[in-house]
Amino acid sequence: MNRINLKVIRKPQVCDLAGMSNTSLFEQTRAGIFPPPISLGARAVGFFLHEVQAVLVARSVGKSDDDIKLIVKALIKQREQSANDLLKHLTA
Repeated sequence: MNRINLKVIRKPQVCDLAGMSNTSLFEQTRAGIFPPPISLGARAVGFFLHEVQAVLVARSVGKSDDDIKLIVKALIKQREQSANDLLKHLTA
């Protein structure tokens, strides 16, 4: 099983790390060019640091928004597959 070191960061950290406002973060997430947050509870969300870093690296090498959308989709698919694999392993 491929394990990723999961570190969750909160929205203010994401905005600081990415150099963007809350509004920009919301708009980019809605547009599919930034990974969506995960629920941490009833009133809290967070972002996986490795996903945020992947998007920032893609931006740093000049990837287009269309390329980044594909990267975000792949990150979400990887997130789902990793979760399913882990849950399957835990319940086996």
